Formats: sequence, C-alpha cells, structure tokens
Amino acid sequence: MEQATKPPVRFPSKPICIGLTCWRWQRTKSRAIRQLAQRLGVNLQLTEKFRGLHRVIEAEVSGENTDRFIGEFGRYC
Repeated sequence: MEQATKPPVRFPSKPICIGLTCWRWQRTKSRAIRQLAQRLGVNLQLTEKFRGLHRVIEAEVSGENTDRFIGEFGRYC
C-alpha cells in the first residue's frame, strides 16, 4: 500500500531585522547589501539614517533565501 506524501507546510516568513553603523562617507555598505539581496532574491526594505558622522543602516529581510542572506551578510558586509 502506497502512502501519500504531503508537501511540507510553508509558514509565512517574518522579516528579520539587521543593522550596522559605518562612517557617513562609506556608501559601499548599503550598495553591497542591495546587491546581495538582489543576487539571492530576497525582499529587502532598507533605511539609512545619519547621526553626525555616522550612517546607521537598518534593513528588513524576508523571502526564500533569508538564512543564506544572513550568512552572506555576516561574511561580506
């Protein structure tokens, strides 16, 4: 007797928040985050705030490859 296999249940992914601080003139950090999100196909909502000479980058990430994005973000950004 064959058993019917059910597809795995997919839960809606909640966005994961990440953030970092860099110098105001360092534009490569936010550009690298955008390129990484585009390459992995995740949804990214990026906000940048300026506090004196610092740039505060906050992002919400969601989608299929969120775990992979977090790993790559930790390695390269």
